[in-house]
Parts: sequence; structure tokens; C-alpha cells
Amino acid sequence: MLRWLLTGILVVSLIQSGGIQPGMVRADEAPADAEAEWKSLVKDLTEFKTKAEDLKLKFTKGTAAEKSKISKEFQTLALTLNTKTLPRMQELAPVIYKKNPDDSVAAELMLQTLYSKNQFPEMVKIADAILKKDPKAQMALNFGGIAKFATHDFDGAVKTLQSAESDGLLIPNLAGSYLDSAENYIKYWEEEQAIRAKEDAATGDAQLPIVKLETSRGDIEILLFENEAPNTVANFISLVEKKFYDGLKFHRVIPSFMIQGGCPNSRENIESAGSGGPGYTIACECYEPNARRHFAGSLSMAHAGKDTGGSQFFLTHLPTPHLNVEPGKDGGSHTVFGRVIKGMDIVLSVEKGDEIKTATVVRKRNHDYKPVTGADK
Repeated sequence: MLRWLLTGILVVSLIQSGGIQPGMVRADEAPADAEAEWKSLVKDLTEFKTKAEDLKLKFTKGTAAEKSKISKEFQTLALTLNTKTLPRMQELAPVIYKKNPDDSVAAELMLQTLYSKNQFPEMVKIADAILKKDPKAQMALNFGGIAKFATHDFDGAVKTLQSAESDGLLIPNLAGSYLDSAENYIKYWEEEQAIRAKEDAATGDAQLPIVKLETSRGDIEILLFENEAPNTVANFISLVEKKFYDGLKFHRVIPSFMIQGGCPNSRENIESAGSGGPGYTIACECYEPNARRHFAGSLSMAHAGKDTGGSQFFLTHLPTPHLNVEPGKDGGSHTVFGRVIKGMDIVLSVEKGDEIKTATVVRKRNHDYKPVTGADK
């Protein structure tokens, strides 16, 4: 139903920019006439399609003056669609989908809403259900592939996205970059799982440090990669033990990407946060041969350029391959120095302004944690 629309720039650009960020209407709060309103909205959407196709045909045959007029008319239609029709449809979609999971329009719009809220497992379920009935459903292929990538089902992501590509249904600006990444991450995930198995089996002083962040959303426990990023871990633990992070806020949150915190400026004014640090810098450790890659729940170092990290960090919602060190890549890489072992649901739910009430070291090895800083070199 929405295939024709999603191949254009309107909805895709809004998804990526965050322009469509509706609330989800609960079933017990749904207006009594929800189904009647839904039918009316679907009718409006269908009429938009018909009108848009008519304008497109006229545009290809029109003069320069006519094309200008047609463009303005289309922009007016699109504005109404993107500011009124689609947002309201996304608000009602959960209610309609619950009553009738076979409603393809509601199901597809649910995928958009869930994507903006980092609800990747639920996205997989809905996308698979859609594709079972319609293997060429473009929205389900693209969002389903992304959701499988986000939940570490890289084989499934490749299969889904390859299917979209072979049928000409892959949306470049939405899921296009995930196909190559998913193919590479099949091997990366096998390597990561082997490392994690050894970490989980470690005993005594071979066990890795753990830090707990008690946030206003709930607790997050993080296992720190001292073996691969010892100085970054030393820096983080030393700051935690100094109570540096207590009272700081997550000042940057990008859905379907990451949450960022650790700026001391966020304690007083969240809007001025982003440039603060501990008063020194540390070197990146992502260029070491044993450096870890970014997966869902990775703890990574934020910086303003190579070797400019300090106290700011981020936690990923899903694998972020563009932040890894790769052959031929120049810059833009970050040091992964931990992974979430408890509270991933909290990471996915954190919003800008949520607070780190306190950070504590749960476990560490029997030695001092003193980082080598820029001033020490």
C-alpha cells in the first residue's frame, strides 16, 4: 500500500531527520471512532497517491512555468501529508494493528514508529509477519533488515536485504548501507562471540572490571575491555571513582544510533553540554590490532578528533560499522572499551536529559587505575 510512497524522498527524509516522531495511542485510550478515522485517513493517503501521480505526469510534459506551478502544488500536498495525515496515522497505527494485524498500512507504519523508539525485536516480528504474506513488501524488507542487523541476526539481515536488492526494493537512503555491513558483520560477530565466551569464563584477577551506571531510567552494568583498551578503561574507572559522572546527564541522544554522556557542562545546563571534559586528553586505542568493534550495547569513547578523548562516552543502540577502524578509512574511528551486560533495555529507552545519578565500580583487577594522559606524554 505504501510502497509507492516510501520510494520517494518524503517519508524517508522525515524518518531520517526525526520529523515524524508521533506518540503511540494505547488501546485503552483510543478514540471511539478510531476505525472510522483510520479509514478516512487511508482514503486521504490514496487520494494523495492519485494526485501525486497525476502531477508527476503533468510535470514531465509541462513548460518551465507550468513545472514551477506544479512543484508548488505538490509541496502543498506533501506538507499536509507529512504534518497531518501521516503523523495521525502513526498515532492510531498501534490501535488499528492490535485490532487487525492484517492491516498492512498499520503494520508498516508501526515499523516506522518502533524504529524511532529503538524497539528492534518487535520490528522483526512485525516485518516477518508482513513478509510471510507479501515477500515483496518494501517497507518490511528494509526495516526488517535493519532490525535484524540491530539484534545481531546478521545472516537474517543479509537474506532480507539481498531480497530487497534483487527485486529493486532496497531504499538507498534508509537501508542501503546495511547490506554490505551485515555481510561483514557475520564474521565480526563470530569473532566477538568467541572473545565474549572467554571473558565470561574468566576467573580470579583475569575477570574484567564492571561499572554500574544508576540512571533516572534504571541501572546499566558495563563490562570493561581492559585487555584491549587498558588506558581508556583506566581513565574511565579513575573518573568513576572520583565521582566525576555523578549527576551528569545524557546530553545527546540519536534514536537508532546511540546515547552520549560524560560532559561536565551537562550538570548545570544540558543545552551547553558537548564540549566539556576532565581537563586532559587520552590517546585513542582503536588503532591497535586487537581493537574491538561496535555492536549493540558497545561502550565507546567520544572525541573531537584522534587522541582528543577525555570523559565523554556513548552507548550504541545497534552495531555502528562507520565508527570502526577499517582498511583505507581515514578518521572517524572510536575506541570501544566495554559492552552492556545488564540494562540494554534502559540504554534503548534513555532520552536527552536523563541523569546518571551515580556511577560505581562493581569489580576491578588488583592494581591502580591511573591513565596516561596528554600531559603525561
